[in-house]
Order: sequence, then structure tokens, then C-alpha cells
Amino acid sequence: MRVRRSLTIKQMAMVAAVCVAFIFVFIVIQLFHFVQQNRYFTAMQMESVARSVRNPLSTAILKADIPQAEAILKSIQPGGVISRADVVLPNQFQALRVSFMSERPVPVLMARLFEIPVQITLPLYSLERPANPQPLAYLVLQADSWRMYKYVVSTISTLVTTWLLMALVLTVAISWCVNRLMVHPLRRIIREIEALEPQAAVEQPLSVPRLHKDDEIGILIRHYNRAWQRLNSTSACVPSAQRALAERRLQEEREIARSLERGDFALWLQPQVDLRTGKVTGAEALLRQRQVSGDWALPDGLIERIERCGLMVPVVNWILEEACRTLAEWQRRGIALTLSVNLSALQLLHPELAPVLLEMLSRYRLSAGSLTLEITESRPLDEGQLALNILRPLHQAGVRIALDDFGKGYASLHQLYRMRAVPMDILKIDKAFIDPLPVDDSMASVILTLARRLGLEVVAEGIETQTQREWLCQAGAHIGQGFLFDAALPPALFAERYLSASDSVRL
Repeated sequence: MRVRRSLTIKQMAMVAAVCVAFIFVFIVIQLFHFVQQNRYFTAMQMESVARSVRNPLSTAILKADIPQAEAILKSIQPGGVISRADVVLPNQFQALRVSFMSERPVPVLMARLFEIPVQITLPLYSLERPANPQPLAYLVLQADSWRMYKYVVSTISTLVTTWLLMALVLTVAISWCVNRLMVHPLRRIIREIEALEPQAAVEQPLSVPRLHKDDEIGILIRHYNRAWQRLNSTSACVPSAQRALAERRLQEEREIARSLERGDFALWLQPQVDLRTGKVTGAEALLRQRQVSGDWALPDGLIERIERCGLMVPVVNWILEEACRTLAEWQRRGIALTLSVNLSALQLLHPELAPVLLEMLSRYRLSAGSLTLEITESRPLDEGQLALNILRPLHQAGVRIALDDFGKGYASLHQLYRMRAVPMDILKIDKAFIDPLPVDDSMASVILTLARRLGLEVVAEGIETQTQREWLCQAGAHIGQGFLFDAALPPALFAERYLSASDSVRL
């Protein structure tokens, strides 16, 4: 059983994020509480010291005995708490200052955040004139800023360590509980289903886990088993041919999903060439699947089977991801080639296409005009407004739009008329109109004239002879691809041939 992102990792990440956020808020509150408590205790100690010298200091100041007042201040026992003592007159004039230790600088942010240093101010009154409420002076004691700073740093270190340990413990504990209650039972059910053969999958019910008979998991399994019973009760009425078809589609879905997981899909690159100079200007990405023999090929009906099984979204997302990753690698190496990716109408109209592709363009930071979406038409594109709503933001983000296989199937004049409001950049001439060249050039000439009138760039597909290249070049079609230049190649071989010295490659 292989998954791209484990449910355990997802729920652990979610639990960890929630724990870290809530514990962080709690730790910040605790930090300010502890610092405020320490400030209060420091202020109480300094106030006790100040009150012990208040009366003699008031007497000395009343008598203007400065030496006696200074001696009283120096008699204060700082106890590693008080850094200096000041006597300030009511007019803010500093009469005395005694420093008990040298001041060391404290970071400005810490000083502002935690209100460092701690100071207390005690008024000094005259003992001989108790009726006069005006203080003679003020005794200002200041705590050691560096001592307070070390306490804050120590508290922060302790609380951060506690925060991380609590987040880790809670994440592991909650994740373990969630795993035991939900993830492990779900994984057992998945393993049980995967272990069944396609035939047995529709003939055998699932067993309800012993500890989940009365919860949501048990209800889910019982509903599944009831649906299985109804299916079996009506299967006798279903013709064997229809059952065989359903089983074959189930088998196809499993094979495609496993191929995607095992890396059995790959994008091969066919070069697109400037017909005038022979210089490689870009490439078209073509889907290939690894066969039992080890060869790579596009099996007949593979795209139709993928659409029929409902796996087109993950496959297209993988194709777009690989294309964007390839372009990002080219741009990192300074290679200015374009890359084209095919999309059918069904894929184009999927609501997830535009946001997913826009996210990839932003993540890989692709340059404008480097990625081209080729709309292939095996069915009519009736939702013109919907196609416009999807393609317009992509075109504004720098994605070029091409109408592929023009003149064949639904990619015709009628379709081009219906999509006239859609931002188109390129018209690709189908190989069926290239093969008769230069003997029969009527249809190719009409398409080229139409493209010029609409201001569209032309790309010719399926060029196999030099005479076809010369005719197209003279007719004004400047970009082409086909076996004349090269077939689709694995990415490594394409890079070896065309990217090692891309500026000098000519075909």
C-alpha cells in the first residue's frame, strides 16, 4: 500500500500546529506573569531598604547636611539588587547619587517590553514639621538592570524548552490516540480490500473491527456490507456481459492507479523546430507508459481508459507537474525553450484545472510564454463561456493557448468560431493536411491564410520530408515538428541531444 501523503503525518502536523499555537499563548502569558512577579518582589525589597533609611535621611536633608546624607545612602546594603540611590528635590534637581555597581547595557527591545529597570520613589517628609505635607525630597532606588535582564532570559529559555517539550509530548500522545482509534483500523480495512482479488472484492463483505462496533467506523463498514448485500441480491439479474465489463473497468482502474504510483508513466519530448533556421525552439510533451517488456509506448485507447475510469484528474495533475518541473529545470540552466502539453475538452472543463495550474506556475516561477496548452478536440467544446472563464486567467498568467489538430474532428472552423472569444495564440495544422504536400496544398494554404488573418502563430505537425518543410517555410509556417527532425525522446536523451549545446543545435 503506497500513499503520497500519510494520514499519520497529516494528523500529526495538524495536532502539532494546534499544540504549538495554544501552548505558545499559554507560555507568553506565563512569561509576563513571572516577570511581573519578580518585579513586584524586587520593588518590595527596595521599599523595605528605603524605609529603613527614610527618617535619618529626612533629618539630614532638613539640616542640609549633605555629607551626612551621602553617608546614610552609602550605608545601604544593596544585596545585589540595588544598583544606585538618588535624592531628587521637588524641582527635579538631583541632589545626591550613590552607585553601588557599574551599569551594564540591556537590549532596548527587552528594556521596553519588560519595563527594565525597576525603580521605586519614596517621598522624604520633615519630622519636625508634620503639619507641612510638602516632601523635602524624594529617595529614588533603582534595581540592577542586568540582574533583571538575566532573569528574563533565563525564564524565556526555561519556558521555551518547556513549550517545545509539551508540544512534542502532546503531539505524540494525541497522535498515538488518533492512530489507535482511527488510522490503524482504516489501514487494516484498506489492506483487507487490497488483498482481495477483483472477483472476490464484489463477493466478500468486510469484517467490523472488534473495538469499533459502535462508532462511525463500524457504521461505515456496516453500510458498505449492506450495499454489498444489495449488489449481490441484484447481481443475479445482471447479464454476465455487463458484470464482465464492470470487472474489466475495475481492473483497468487499479492498473492505471498502480502505474501512476509505481512511476510507469513518463513524458517524452518531441522537438519543435524553426523551419527557416533549423533551430530547436521548444518541445511537445507526449505521454508514454512502461510496458511489460520494459519498452515505453502509448497503448491504443489509454487516454480513453483513463477518462472512463475517472482518473483523468490525478493523471493530468501529474503531467502538468512534470511539465512545470521540466521547464523550471530548463530555466534554471538558462535554456529558453517552450513546452507544450495536450489537454482534451473534458480535461479543460474540469473546475480544478485553472487553480491547480496557477499554483504550479507560482510555485515553479515559470517565465511567461514558456508553457503552452494544446486543446485537442475529440469531442465538441460546447461550454464556450466556461472555457473562456478557465483559459482567460491562465492566459493572463503567461500560458499560451493552442488549438491542436486543426481541421480534424471538432477542431474545425465552426469550433474556432465558437471559441473566438477565447484567447488563442497558436493554430496547429493536423498531419492529415501535411501528408499531401506539396502535391495537394489547397487545405494547408487555406489554414495558413486563416491563421494570418486571425494573427495566430502556426505550428505544422507530422513533417516527414524535406519538400514538405520547404513548402511550409515558403508559405509562412515557421514552426514544425515531425519525424523529419526527430521522434519523441526520453527526457534524458532529449537533453543530451538538444540541451547540452542548445544554441548551436540545428536540424
